[in-house]
Amino acid sequence: MKQPTTTQMERNYGAFMEELTRLTRKHGVTIQSTGGVFVASSPNDYRQVTYIADMSSGDLIPVFPES
Repeated sequence: MKQPTTTQMERNYGAFMEELTRLTRKHGVTIQSTGGVFVASSPNDYRQVTYIADMSSGDLIPVFPES
């Protein structure tokens, strides 16, 4: 079931996109993603998230630690 989007979630997503653009320009790495965005509903939800990044496949997979 899709989670409802709040105004704060929209602001967080916009800020993330701005920062991602800066990182892309700084490091020369871009991401192409379709249908793979998760937005936290609480500020601390993703504090412990890490990524599995396989450069040969281009996959970026978030790892959500168990609570």
